[in-house]
Amino acid sequence: MKLIYTSSPGEWSKDFWVQWDAFLAGENSSAYLDSRSIKAALAVPDRYLRAICWLDENQNIVGVASTEDTQAESISKGQFLKADKPIFKLAQRYLYRGDGKFKLNIRVLGMVLSSGDHAYRFDDKISKEEVHKAIDDALKILEDRDAILPKTFLIKDHYIDIPMDVKFAGKSTWHPRWVDLEFDPVMEIDISPDWTSFEHYREALRKKSRTKIRRILNSSEELVLKNLNLEEVIQLSSELYDLYSKVYGRAGFKLGKLHKQDIVELKRHWGSEFPVFGYYHENTLVGFQCGIVTKHAVEAFFVGFNEDENRIHSIYQRMLLEFIQQGIKVGAKKISLGRTALDIKSSLGACPRRLSCHMKVENPYIHFLMRLIAGASSPKIPQLKRAWKDNVIQG
Repeated sequence: MKLIYTSSPGEWSKDFWVQWDAFLAGENSSAYLDSRSIKAALAVPDRYLRAICWLDENQNIVGVASTEDTQAESISKGQFLKADKPIFKLAQRYLYRGDGKFKLNIRVLGMVLSSGDHAYRFDDKISKEEVHKAIDDALKILEDRDAILPKTFLIKDHYIDIPMDVKFAGKSTWHPRWVDLEFDPVMEIDISPDWTSFEHYREALRKKSRTKIRRILNSSEELVLKNLNLEEVIQLSSELYDLYSKVYGRAGFKLGKLHKQDIVELKRHWGSEFPVFGYYHENTLVGFQCGIVTKHAVEAFFVGFNEDENRIHSIYQRMLLEFIQQGIKVGAKKISLGRTALDIKSSLGACPRRLSCHMKVENPYIHFLMRLIAGASSPKIPQLKRAWKDNVIQG
């Protein structure tokens, strides 16, 4: 296979991007590998992203991916991971030494801001060994703009179908030189083809969840929702980013971040399939939500809100309901609500899907510590709600 890549949205021709999207049709579908998402990310000056493509001898596309250089930062030691083994605490103490923050410059295979299986796609005829070699080559690309090559690599998010009580982190299912990691699951709702309205979805829920939805709608009824066009998104980009920052700033673990231009470029490239809704209370913008909405899936992207208004008007929970309504309206197969606020999302019918990431650190000592931490710990998953009636199969 021949590897080609670009860091510029205009370097590859329109016809080539058409081929890229044709390769992603059907079972290969991915909203974040779609050329519109890739070109939007490439157009953001503060993103350090590459589009990666592999060609066969006939110049046909047989694989696509993206890589992004960013920083991982954890400031909440023990907040999201649980562990009983003393070795975990010792390794954690070393990694969080100094200012209490654990930081890594990292190269990620996959869109940093996505949740779910969006790291790469290869043709079925490509062997597992060829995939490993191809990805290894992609992660070692060194351009003129690169001061240094990051020493830590992450392949993010593959679905893994094993019971929630079976641990896999710390092992090497991807490759012996890598370490499997697990963070929070992604919360998803599978949409029944029989749900042609929001009421059909609501009727499939238990009484407690239906009551919760009614309470959310009542507490948020004073909000005015506005579907913002591109010009309005550009005009409000600073306000949208400030609202996002209010939520992002509370995160204990951060892998990269949204940039102000991200929302603008995604709206520019996706158009109506990237709705950005502003939430107004008494003519004041108090929140926003955005996501990619297609017939395959709704991918909730980012939200932002004023915390005081959220407590009064249930803004965040209303946003979750809006994502669900968007999915039902377009006939999507599923709704991906991301990997935070698991309890709230489960009460509205979202079910957890486990994700596996794979990490490699060039420093053998740090790599060993990461293996110990991964093997001795697991995500802190709360007791999730059973939202569906017994005759509805979910999760």
